[in-house]
Amino acid sequence: MVKSMSESSSQDPRREAYTFDELMQLALDENLEAIEPQRLARTSPYEVGSLLKRLDSEKRQAILKKLSYEDAADIIAEMDTEDSADMLREMKSLRARKIIEGLEPDDAACLLREFGIQEQERILANLPEEVARTIRNLLSYDPDTAAGVMTPYVTTLRDDMTVDEAIHHIRREKNETENSDMLYVVDTQKRLMGVTSVRDLIWSRPNKKISNLMHKELRGVCQADQHKEDAARLMTELNFQNLPVVDARGRLMGMITYDDVMDILRDAATEDIQKLHGAGADENIHDAVFPSVAKRIPWLIANLGIALTMAKVISLFTEQIAQLTILAVFMNLVSSLGGSAGAQTLAVAIRSLALGNLHTGDARGICWKEFCKGLSNGLMIGFLTSVIAAIWTKNSMIGLVLFLAMSANMGLAGLAGALIPLSLQSLRFDPAQSSYIFLSSITDIAGVSIFLTLGSKLLL
Repeated sequence: MVKSMSESSSQDPRREAYTFDELMQLALDENLEAIEPQRLARTSPYEVGSLLKRLDSEKRQAILKKLSYEDAADIIAEMDTEDSADMLREMKSLRARKIIEGLEPDDAACLLREFGIQEQERILANLPEEVARTIRNLLSYDPDTAAGVMTPYVTTLRDDMTVDEAIHHIRREKNETENSDMLYVVDTQKRLMGVTSVRDLIWSRPNKKISNLMHKELRGVCQADQHKEDAARLMTELNFQNLPVVDARGRLMGMITYDDVMDILRDAATEDIQKLHGAGADENIHDAVFPSVAKRIPWLIANLGIALTMAKVISLFTEQIAQLTILAVFMNLVSSLGGSAGAQTLAVAIRSLALGNLHTGDARGICWKEFCKGLSNGLMIGFLTSVIAAIWTKNSMIGLVLFLAMSANMGLAGLAGALIPLSLQSLRFDPAQSSYIFLSSITDIAGVSIFLTLGSKLLL
């Protein structure tokens, strides 16, 4: 019999789970007691985590106490590490220990990095010895490297196993290792020798040796000290679900999984956007006032210096502006359009650097191309602006000044938009680190200087 729509919808897990808005309304109504533990457990960990970071300590703990240690660990893993660390500090030691124990080792290590050394040791001392040893090992690696984000729980096979032995081995290890279709083959020294897959095992004869089944030509092997963003790009290029991580001797240490790569790429993209405009790389919209102010104020002071420099440039032309006030009307137009043109180039350049599409040998050609693009745009936009200005002011010379100044500044903006991130990268700085601030200083000061200089020469 076909079920009615109402019957099927009532059994839909999505209907049984809470939505974020429902949970938020209960919190605002001070009615947390009404939250049903079973329904809360079926709610997306991301939704619950989004709610928790908006609540005070007492309400957060009241909600977490309705969940099992395993469900609480899933929620902690979905949250920003700073928020997760704050929540763990608020918990009793037993509950905090159980939650950390329920996390994947790489997630636990990432979380514990938010604590001081003494706090780390106090937490690790309460964990089971094997779990603590695994997390300590991960904490010893740079968090920005492949080893710092890998999971050490990997299903490995020996090359002298038969297919039947390998399948029995996988069954025994199923609760101890990360789920993966890829199976890495190692020797007695744990050196990586090859790779096979669950599908290959299923379709092979039970007595066939793994050495005759594995693929010995390995692609996508990461060195332990390789930067995590390089590893993430490599995985996206190869379309692999995971990548093995080896040490200098070729011994398998762990693997980077696709969910780790998604986090790495998301964090890199959002950090670049924020740093591009001088905000903190790890800043969150829900951060407290003073930490955010501390991260933003240095670059605002830098902006103040740029603005004062431009004011000084303008002050050098006060007599000319006084004689021809129309210069003040169009002055900002030149710098504004130059900034927009430079920002376009800057966005493309930083994205290309992030994707690994730009190399050192490309710099000269790229800068020349972007200068030509900026100049071409400047000629077209400058011509349109000059026609409008000439009709508006009934003075063709003002149109000519605008045409020349806008063409020159937009050409310079294109060059600067490519040159700034390339220069920062060659100096081993982050190309996204406040590139826009440097760009705006060039286009604003140069645009005003060029326009007022041309205006004083051609109009007076």
